[in-house]
Amino acid sequence: MISDLELRGLSHRERAELAQRLAALAPPVPQGRTVVEERTRRWFVIVVGVASVLLIPWIVALAATLPRHYLTGHWRATWVGFDLAVAVALATTAWAALRRRQVVVLAAFVSATLLGCDAWFDIMTASGPDRWASVATGVLVELPLAGWLFFVAHHLVRLSMRRLLVLSGQPPDLPLRRMPLFGVPPRQRR
Repeated sequence: MISDLELRGLSHRERAELAQRLAALAPPVPQGRTVVEERTRRWFVIVVGVASVLLIPWIVALAATLPRHYLTGHWRATWVGFDLAVAVALATTAWAALRRRQVVVLAAFVSATLLGCDAWFDIMTASGPDRWASVATGVLVELPLAGWLFFVAHHLVRLSMRRLLVLSGQPPDLPLRRMPLFGVPPRQRR
């Protein structure tokens, strides 16, 4: 048994080698589901890719056909409901951060996205003197908070992934976009 003191005395390279040896002792990942998992992943990529492409003609059609002015019902419920969603997302983010839970990453991304949407819609739907208040709130409060939340979420993902990379014996300095998905088998080359 290696003591904590002995573990601290190991170099980075020695820790990586130890982690690789320990990982090799772990039971193998069941191979029976890999075909199903690969098919599921492929369908996910296809559905999301097709949806993104299909949005292009929809956006063009909306730009060409939507009226410049539109009177709507449920205006108050729409805005109160949206701001309630922002408040719940922020509260969830705060709770997860306080409890040091991994879900803080997802909550921070959701909160940041909702804040960006709120700023956009506040600014775009306001008119007259309300527009300047919306611009000020968006530029001085909502967008900086959204940017900070995106940064924190990205930073926490990098910290978690670096720890997993080190434990799996891989170099920890990969950029996030090149880091592998853990728990998902690597792509099989044909």
